[in-house]
Amino acid sequence: MALLRDVLQASGGLDRWRKMRRYTLHLSIGGVLCRHKCSAARLDELVVDGTVREQSLEIIGFTAPDRRALYRADWVALEGADGRRLNERHASPAEFRSRLNSSIWDELQLAHYCGYLIWNYVNVPFILSDPDFRADELEPMIEHGETWRRLRVEFPPRVVTHAAEQVFSFDGDGHLRRLDYTADFQRSAPLTQLTSGHQRFAGILVPTLSRILCTAPVGVSAAKSPLVDIEIFDAVFE
Repeated sequence: MALLRDVLQASGGLDRWRKMRRYTLHLSIGGVLCRHKCSAARLDELVVDGTVREQSLEIIGFTAPDRRALYRADWVALEGADGRRLNERHASPAEFRSRLNSSIWDELQLAHYCGYLIWNYVNVPFILSDPDFRADELEPMIEHGETWRRLRVEFPPRVVTHAAEQVFSFDGDGHLRRLDYTADFQRSAPLTQLTSGHQRFAGILVPTLSRILCTAPVGVSAAKSPLVDIEIFDAVFE
C-alpha cells in the first residue's frame, strides 16, 4: 500500500527498524486518567527499556523512584530497588483488558495499561507492516488547512493494544499526527490521540509529545484536560 510505504520511509525505513533490537526512553506520563484510576500513579520521571520484537517493557521509577514495573502481554510485576518481587499477576491479554473496566485500578492494572500504551506508541508505524495486520486507506481529512491521509487498521489478536480497529492520520510529510479509536475500557466516548514534536533518534522518527482526549461524535474535543499526556525527553535505539 502506497500510504503505508510512504509512512514507513518517513519514519526511518523498515530496513533500519529491523536492525534494531531494543530501546531506552526517558519520559513522563501525566493526565487525569491514570491519577483518577490509581491514586499511586506517580509517573513523572520514568526510564523505559523495551524490545521491538515482543511486547516486553521494564519501567523504572514506576510510582516511586526506587520501584520498577515489568510488563509482558500476559504478565505484570512490581519490584523494589533490590530486585525483590513485590507483587505480580498472570492473566491472558483478554483478562487484563477486562480488569481495566473497573473504576479503580491497582498498581498492576496501571502497569499493564502503561506497558501496552508505551509499546504501541514506540512500535507504530513499523508493526503495521506485519502480515497479520489489515490496513485500508480512507478518504483524506482536512486538518488546520492541511490534507492528512488516513489509514484504518485492524490489529491481530496477538497484539495487546487500545482497540482492535484504529484510524491513523498522517500529514504531508508522512508523520503520524492523530490516532482515533474507542478503547475497550472507555466505551462511553471515542478517544483521539494527538502527536507532535517529532524528532529522530538513531534515524527513527518519534513523536515526543502526545495527548489523549475524549472526543465528541463530530470529532471536536470534549475534554478540557487530556486523559493522558506523554512527553519523551530522550530515546536511544540499538
